[in-house]
Amino acid sequence: MIGVAIFLVLLVVYLLKIDFFQRCVRFKKIIDFSYKFPGPPILELAQKAHKEKVLPWLMDCRRKYGPRFVIWFGKDLVVFLTQPEDIKIVLSSQEIISKSGNYKVVMPWLGEGLLTSTGSKWQKNRKLLTPAFHFNILKQFQVVMDDCSDILIKKLSKVATDKPVDIYPFITLYALDVICETAMGIKKNAQENSESEYVMAVKKICELTHRRSFSMVLRIPFFFNLSSYKKAQDKTLKILHDETRRVIKLRRKALENLNINTSEVLSEASSMLGVKKRLAFLDMLLIAQREGKDLSDEHIRQEVDTFMFEGHDTTSSAIAFTIYLLSHYPKEQEIAYQEARDYEGQELETMKYLEAVIKETLRIYPSVPFYSRWVEKEVKVGDVVAPPGVTLSVQTYILHHDPEIFPEPNVFKPERFLDSENMHPYAYVPFSAGPRNCIGQKFAMLEMKKTLAKLLRHFEFLPVDAKPILLAELILKSDNGVQVRLKKRS
Repeated sequence: MIGVAIFLVLLVVYLLKIDFFQRCVRFKKIIDFSYKFPGPPILELAQKAHKEKVLPWLMDCRRKYGPRFVIWFGKDLVVFLTQPEDIKIVLSSQEIISKSGNYKVVMPWLGEGLLTSTGSKWQKNRKLLTPAFHFNILKQFQVVMDDCSDILIKKLSKVATDKPVDIYPFITLYALDVICETAMGIKKNAQENSESEYVMAVKKICELTHRRSFSMVLRIPFFFNLSSYKKAQDKTLKILHDETRRVIKLRRKALENLNINTSEVLSEASSMLGVKKRLAFLDMLLIAQREGKDLSDEHIRQEVDTFMFEGHDTTSSAIAFTIYLLSHYPKEQEIAYQEARDYEGQELETMKYLEAVIKETLRIYPSVPFYSRWVEKEVKVGDVVAPPGVTLSVQTYILHHDPEIFPEPNVFKPERFLDSENMHPYAYVPFSAGPRNCIGQKFAMLEMKKTLAKLLRHFEFLPVDAKPILLAELILKSDNGVQVRLKKRS
């Protein structure tokens, strides 16, 4: 018996040695690979790793070190890619689909939903969720957007004076109302009740997530678990998860008497369901579950929470920055206003100029300033081979401000996107691209078009001398808000 115990101990020690040796070999390959690219010293990272300094610093690194450069974040090596051809390699790949460690900060909230999952699980999730974004589903959401934007108009009318106003909080609450009703099928009335427990919990988890993503210390689980942020996160997540689970039960009960399947929902006949039976993203998942798809309630919860995170923060950023840019470009605002008047009630149709305005805003202020992927197998990037364990970071913000691709990159020119046929397909990636592109981009474009068209019909946006201080978090935000003045149109 003692002999068996000794043998097992020796076996464990032997296996640990093998594992340690293999880790050392892998890390040695990463170190060797790092010498193939230039990059700033670690001390410079420590000096510049303040939230408002990161983007200017990375732009300087691009100018100093070229289109590919590396930065060590502790033991993690990140390769920054800023050229369309390199970005194409990453985003078009069926192999490089694992998200980097940056996304671990959202996993306590989102679990392994579409944003964070990888491999066969991600492929299955993507296939299951695609029907939820069918055009006939999106058409139903116009009523929700109209109702919520009516409240937004009333709220903004109260602050339409000569005084500057930070429009970001107003837009965020509006977007939260829209996503609650379209994703979960419930009204949260965030705009009317911004202090409710659920609304405050969404705000709190976003703050905690962004704070942790920017802290070299809090990103380490050991230190995070010892901090007060862990306790705050646990309390907040209980509110959010319990509410999503409650809604799942309610919507399942509501669907019991609705004898409808996925194919019927996706047909033109689905538009005849009526307002009272309008389907939410959650309903599509519950119908799929009823039809025998491999979907547990916890999996559904994760996907709904993913919709909540991705569907309100990104859209809020884009709408707010569009209003800011239009306030500084009156000529472009007037053209967009005239188009908004001409297409009132027809926002599903192509509104070429307003779409160009939105696209140009997402070029200057991409809602997601970077996409990072973790290399699981060796992959060739240009003339070099990246070993497993390296992170490849697509620098959307830097790419979109490349003067060789977009002359006068800091100037707002919507006409760039009125004729962009000759543009490299990976020179503009606000919704990512390739197999892991944003599944909700049509939903986001519809919401942005309808919201901005309605706001343009009610208000003139006037400039304020307060340039946004950009924060390159998971979502691009402004540290000093998004300041404009609003004037009611007669």
